[in-house]
Amino acid sequence: MLNEYLVCPICGNVATELHHIVFRSQVKALENCKHNFIYLCDKCHRGTKGVHGKNGRNLDQKLKLMFQNKLEILFSKELLTRKDIKDTLGIKDKPTDSLCKLIKSEKGMFYREDVIRTLMNGKLILQEDEK
Repeated sequence: MLNEYLVCPICGNVATELHHIVFRSQVKALENCKHNFIYLCDKCHRGTKGVHGKNGRNLDQKLKLMFQNKLEILFSKELLTRKDIKDTLGIKDKPTDSLCKLIKSEKGMFYREDVIRTLMNGKLILQEDEK
């Protein structure tokens, strides 16, 4: 049997560290959401240019934009129920409730953009033109 390992999507090295794309301190409800996880190598995670490094802002923004784009695909309907949010994110009731309290609702329905903005810690990332 072959040893299985994960590959860092940034540099191609062995990925050994779990990273929360939207930090746990930013949106606690995403702490156990599998869509918010990415495995990185130690250099891309904690190195100088890694997401937690002093020069890691660009990489952090890139990963957040990828996560935001994924959310836009996952949440395909314009109006969402609490159940839609819970089931799509694969999170438990308590985190879903704490998340939904932060989102304006109309008759128990939540607008897709408001949900995504809340999941992105209140800030949608605009895609910049690559140079």
